[in-house]
Parts: sequence; structure tokens; C-alpha cells
Amino acid sequence: MMLLKIEGLTKFYGDFKALDNLNMNVEANQIYGFIGRNGAGKTTTLHLIMRFLSHEAGSIQFNGEPVENGDVAFKKDIAFVPDVPAFPDYLTGEAVLRLTADFIGLKADVATAEIRKVIKRVGIEYPRKKVGSYSRGMKQRLSLGCALLKKPKLLLMDEPTSALDPVGRKDLLQLIKTLKNETTVLYSTHILNDAQQVCDTIGLIEAGKLLLEGRVSDILSPRESSIYVIESSRLSALKTVLDNSKLIDSVDISKTQLEIHLHENAKQTDFFDLLSKAAVEIESVKRKSQSLEEVFVEVLKHA
Repeated sequence: MMLLKIEGLTKFYGDFKALDNLNMNVEANQIYGFIGRNGAGKTTTLHLIMRFLSHEAGSIQFNGEPVENGDVAFKKDIAFVPDVPAFPDYLTGEAVLRLTADFIGLKADVATAEIRKVIKRVGIEYPRKKVGSYSRGMKQRLSLGCALLKKPKLLLMDEPTSALDPVGRKDLLQLIKTLKNETTVLYSTHILNDAQQVCDTIGLIEAGKLLLEGRVSDILSPRESSIYVIESSRLSALKTVLDNSKLIDSVDISKTQLEIHLHENAKQTDFFDLLSKAAVEIESVKRKSQSLEEVFVEVLKHA
């Protein structure tokens, strides 16, 4: 089911076109990685979905219904986790969750049970300490806990791991992975390794345009790669042969293998012909899977 559909979305800030005919399709119960460089238009898109901003052209459909400028009723099914969560320093984490529960209309007895579940789920270690003493990572967890109290159909997350240390980022990514069993996540990030770890689908935005959209497993398919890994007992001899070929952009050698980068116009059949004529025993040849970062660079290079 298509939960969120965006067509031709355009947004100006004065004379600057922040979004340029943007199209996106987010299916239900998946983690959609909205990737791009800082300033590409990710936050603007999320703010338009939340109706923090109005757009000049295009359409947004949520759960099969159009979302117009000024609409707010649909927000009961959407939650938003900003990149920099802000809470009153004098409140405890538990108090913030209690206020959130009151705001969204949970009855007191239900709220108490749900708050306990959320505290455990997102790992708020000190719910009765004041938020002013919380780390950036713990504030992110608290923000996510507030969002999950709504039991949203769609959860928007804007750069949630950008300022976290490696341990905090790893923990939060593991938590995000579990969310697609209960909601749909639109996860904005410029940290491509994070997106590769947790996302089912990605959309790559640059200068307000979506340049690439698809399932991560398809985008990173080995058959799309022009990089090969070769194992041989005579790596140096084989490297000498390959270094002199116009089919090859570069050859990197380690103790156990060669990593071959084919020229973008090289044919696989010509490459294998070259290997067969090299008169060097080869133990294995494997096509290397691309990383999301490599795909990102390649797409932008040809944009």
C-alpha cells in the first residue's frame, strides 16, 4: 500500500527554488531513507509534509487522501522527530512524556501504561532526571518516545543520528530497525552508511530534485557494479597485465586479492577475455557489491 505519495512538489524561498518538481512514493511498513547532501531539500520536504510550510505547486497524498495547505486533521496519524529536539530543561523526561500524552488525548490510566512501555522501548535510562542533564542521544530517545506515544502511521525522522557518537548512533539505528513492524518511517539523513544499514528503500535528492528511488537491495545489486575482486597465487603478475589494459581504470592489490575497477565503457566479455589470455592461474573472480556511498557519488556525477 502506498502510504505517502508526492507529485511535482515545488517550493520557493523568495527567488530560491528549494524543491523542483519533486516526486516520491513511500510504501507502508517500510523504512524509507531520504538521502542527500546538506541543503539538498530534505528538511524542507519533511516540513511540507507536516504542513509547517506551504508549497507553491504539486500535491501530497497521505493514506490515499490529498493533503492541502492548511490541513491539520491528518497529523493525528503522523509524528515528527526533529534533528535537534528541544525540551524545557527543568522538566523530567517522564514529565515531557506525560505532557505529550495529555496533548494527544490519552486517558490518565492508559497514558501511565503507555509511558512505561515507551521508556523501556526507547531506552530512557533516567526518566525522572531533568532533561537539562540529558545527553544529545538521550534527548533523541526522548523525542522518539514522544513520537511513539501517538502510535503514528507515519514517522518522520530528520537527521536523527547526525550528532551522535558511534555507540549512540549504533543503538539508535538498531531501535529504528524495529519500528517498521508497527509503523512506516521516512528517515532523512546524509550519513549514507546509516541509511544502508536500516532502510528498505531510498530516495536520493539533489538540488530539490529526486534523482534516484528504489529498493536498496536492487540499487546495490552486484550485477550493477563495475568492480571485481580476484584471488590468485600470482597477484603481482596479474596486476602487471591488467595495469596495461585500456579496459581498466585502476587495480588495487592487497596480500590476498586484486580489486579491479573497470572503465565505465568496458564490456564484461572483453574483461573476461583479457583474464583468459593473461596466462596466470586465477582462483576466483567475483563482482563486488557497491556501497550506497559509491552509488551516491556515481548518480551525482551524471546528474
